[in-house]
Amino acid sequence: MKHRRTIKLALAALLIALPLILSGCYVTPDIETGNNPGGALNFPEYNPTTSAPTNAPTNVPTNAPTTSIGSIVTLPTNPGGVSSWTIQPISTIGQVTPVPVTALPYTATPSPTPQGSLKLGSTGEDVRQVQRKLKDLGFYKGSVDGDFGEATEAAVKAFQKQYGLEADGKVGNNTKAKLATARQTAKPTVSPTRRPTATPRATAVPSYSSNTYLRVGSSGSDVRKMQERLISLGYLAGNATGNFDEATRAGVIAFQNRNCSYSDGVAGPDTLKALYSSSVRSTSSASAVIGNTLRNGSEGAAVRVLQSKLKSLGYYTGVVDGDYGTGTVEAVKAFQRAHGMTADGVAGGGTFNKLFGGDAKKASASSSSNQNASATRRPVATRKPTVTPRKTETPIPANIYVKVTPAPAGSDYITLRRGHQGTPVADLQRELKSQGYFSGTVDGFYGEGTENAVKAFQRVNGLKVDGVAGPATQRVLFEGDFPFGA
Repeated sequence: MKHRRTIKLALAALLIALPLILSGCYVTPDIETGNNPGGALNFPEYNPTTSAPTNAPTNVPTNAPTTSIGSIVTLPTNPGGVSSWTIQPISTIGQVTPVPVTALPYTATPSPTPQGSLKLGSTGEDVRQVQRKLKDLGFYKGSVDGDFGEATEAAVKAFQKQYGLEADGKVGNNTKAKLATARQTAKPTVSPTRRPTATPRATAVPSYSSNTYLRVGSSGSDVRKMQERLISLGYLAGNATGNFDEATRAGVIAFQNRNCSYSDGVAGPDTLKALYSSSVRSTSSASAVIGNTLRNGSEGAAVRVLQSKLKSLGYYTGVVDGDYGTGTVEAVKAFQRAHGMTADGVAGGGTFNKLFGGDAKKASASSSSNQNASATRRPVATRKPTVTPRKTETPIPANIYVKVTPAPAGSDYITLRRGHQGTPVADLQRELKSQGYFSGTVDGFYGEGTENAVKAFQRVNGLKVDGVAGPATQRVLFEGDFPFGA
């Protein structure tokens, strides 16, 4: 009984204390009401002068979860649809777990690997690429021909000056790397020193009469003027002398091969007209040297021309670098000995005339300055001629040859070439045979033997060596050297 009374008293005390306990658990919401009448939430005001961005409040969609990120704000919704805000105790504020950002690896563009230094006298595809790049950048105005001449050297120097490199005219590692990264917008502040020669004014041409024919042996102001023009266009190296020698003839032939449809080495009215034409084509590789005496220690474009010619004849086996050193001296001596000249190793007018003349001999095993090279020129014992039927003994199928007829009286010669047959071909063979160029049978068939005979004739007479008997070749063959310079 006493125990039941104690329990009832405890329950009564609990009922009395419960309202008091519950009233002490309520926490007044943390709402600022200073300048915000009505007790609404006061969001920070946006201040445009503040550099730091201010986060604007985000409207909570109706279907949003009742608890926000980090359990900062809860939005209890009563059955009547009226929401009341309750600020929950905040244990941590602004703690954001940083997301690691991994930067993508940077791969640098590989720099071009230089292949070696290019300089005056170099040739090949590497030179052509350098010329093309310099031309795109506006430094080079010449032909992209793969020959590192003086115009290319001047363009390289201008490029090097523009980009703060050593202006030595050589394309080494630094210059190649800079060329690889240079952009087309970069233009030189100064023009290269060796620009293509501007077309002369019309007043310079009338000094040549319509009957002017300049050839080996000619001399005077007309020859000097022609030589100066050929030098400015790159076909000759050295200085104008006013004397038309074999070296000058080589320059004229080189010019005609590039600008005319013929190449006889005679500067007649048509050649001189083309020489001053507005469409004249220049070159970066001279064909001969005039007006210079070269010796040990000389250097430059004239030396390169000399070395190139000696190399083509087999006397020089070194690098065409424009430096007249011991190797060049020995090559010149070997050439002079082979032609009965004083072997002093000095290349003067007499040596140049013989060197660039049509009768220059190729080096033999005994005259070559390189003994190792001469040893390799000896015939291999195993390469004995095999006994095979001659081509002339094999019947020639008639259907592979085209029948040609003579040109009408009073007209020009018709062009004959390999694969033709008929009377004009027989006449051609007969004349070539009479002059010692053709040793086959006069059968009227233009085959390999006839083509080789025509080439030999063209080579000796300064014509374009293509094996095609055109009007110019036939005029010289049948009528001598008329007309000169046509």
